[in-house]
Amino acid sequence: MQKKFLKYCERIGLNPANKLLIAVSGGLDSMALLHLFRLSGFAVHVAHCNFKLRGEESDGDEAFVKEVCAKYGIIIHTNEFDTEDYANSKSISIQMAARDLRYAWFEELRLANNLDYVATAHHQDDQIETLLINMSRGTGVKGMHGILAHQNGLIRPLLFTDRTALDSWMRECDFVFREDSSNTSVKYARNKLRHQVIPILKELNPSLSKTYQENAERFGSAAQNLAFFYEKQRDSLFLKKESAHQISLSELLKYPSPLDVLFHFIDGYGFNDWMAIENLIHAESGKIVSSSTHELLKDRDVLVLREKQRELQQSFYVKQNQKILCEPVGLNFSVHEAKNFNPNMGSGSAVLDFDKIQFPLELRRWRKGDVFKPLGMRGKKKLSDFFVDQKMSLFEKENVWLLCSSDEIIWIVGHRIDERFKLVETTQKVYLVQLN
Repeated sequence: MQKKFLKYCERIGLNPANKLLIAVSGGLDSMALLHLFRLSGFAVHVAHCNFKLRGEESDGDEAFVKEVCAKYGIIIHTNEFDTEDYANSKSISIQMAARDLRYAWFEELRLANNLDYVATAHHQDDQIETLLINMSRGTGVKGMHGILAHQNGLIRPLLFTDRTALDSWMRECDFVFREDSSNTSVKYARNKLRHQVIPILKELNPSLSKTYQENAERFGSAAQNLAFFYEKQRDSLFLKKESAHQISLSELLKYPSPLDVLFHFIDGYGFNDWMAIENLIHAESGKIVSSSTHELLKDRDVLVLREKQRELQQSFYVKQNQKILCEPVGLNFSVHEAKNFNPNMGSGSAVLDFDKIQFPLELRRWRKGDVFKPLGMRGKKKLSDFFVDQKMSLFEKENVWLLCSSDEIIWIVGHRIDERFKLVETTQKVYLVQLN
């Protein structure tokens, strides 16, 4: 077992010079991992989480792991979590809460103690469970690689073996471990698979653990290759836009499976409804699909991706002597003598006749029915028509702010001033507003 362990460690890039933090619960898997590292001469710290979910049993696990670490002179870090309160506050399951809490803490410990990796005791049977869960819930190619041996500072050095082999080795070496009573409960999805589904699959294929691990590695390689080729197409798919990510639909639809390509680029933004995304590709302009953190908009011949916007108050006010405004957009205000002033400032500035303005100015969102007199035009124009002329997306329109004087629009911020407030020959003072 130890020779196979060291060979696998070498394969995934580990060597005894690495300093590691091992997640140890006290159960069979994590205790096997601890002893394998210890016997192989690695410098290790141990991290033990007490989630306070099983009363005295949880406390007993903590005491046991402390005792083992004391026996072998291993540095141990322990932490107690109010897992139920965290789960309720985040509206997530107990299992997800425990996962979030422990991995966040592991990373803190790793950085604080200058350690190279966090090692967990996932093995081939865990790989089977993960792949079956992913397939049951729905997944793409990325979900089929299952648990990775090495990912973002996390390593899983037991993926070369399964629980049966670990159990035999631990008993052969007479190493003690504790059984978690919750592992026998079938109310959890993983335990249902472990106790009711996987045994049947192993009857069909006694080498199921090895087969699934090999499959996961092949899928992982395929996912890497796909990502490599997709990334080469990024520049042709994404249009250059300062305010948002825009994906060209004409380029996207050249692929045999546009949806798969799209999901490669929006993976990580919380989208998981494939049907909704597929319908969006062919939907009318203005349709939006949302995740918990982002929004994807169909806008004519592009898809626009942006982070969800936080709610802001509808109006902000600017006093006559005010020099700067930080929210909702950064603006600088200054007054200049008209004589010798250069009015050519660009769209990021509004050059206005100071004497035509009434303070305080109001910076507000646009409203249905808003009209203004665009610079260079004689008549008035609906703001909605101006947006159409500018080919602005729904997201861009939502981000528009209006600078107003006595409820008259003097500047569509970043776009156009009103004809009535421009500089004329009789202008004495210039009111300059600049986007910061």
